[in-house]
Amino acid sequence: MGRVAAVFVLVGLVLLSQGCVMSGGQTVKIDLQGVEGIQSMPKAVTDMLRDLGYDWVAVEAPDTPFGVKMAQKNNEYRMQFEYLETRQVLIDVRIGRLDNITRLHFYEPGSQSLSESSKVLLQQLQQRTREEFGDVNVSY
Repeated sequence: MGRVAAVFVLVGLVLLSQGCVMSGGQTVKIDLQGVEGIQSMPKAVTDMLRDLGYDWVAVEAPDTPFGVKMAQKNNEYRMQFEYLETRQVLIDVRIGRLDNITRLHFYEPGSQSLSESSKVLLQQLQQRTREEFGDVNVSY
């Protein structure tokens, strides 16, 4: 019995460290392999999110003791944005350097679900990503 409990604790700690247990919300995935004309995905995402009312929040960088706008870790660029009007929503951005997949994880900090107002913001984000990158390149 002791081993089984230890395994569950270990699995729980791994999931917590990966953010799997703590964050609800939804991820918008953009496959850039079919998208032409994007010179810089970090700039494209930043411009799109700023138009929607978000701005970047400092993220931890592995090599610096302070937050930065964009960090590189595990072959991906990482950024975070916050909805400025209500500050209720965060978007964690992961731009894959090897697979050309960009993930926008939309969530309310400290919640496993989205409020009605956040669901409206999510729909706006989904619509805008489809407009910017094409329906066939965006999935949820």
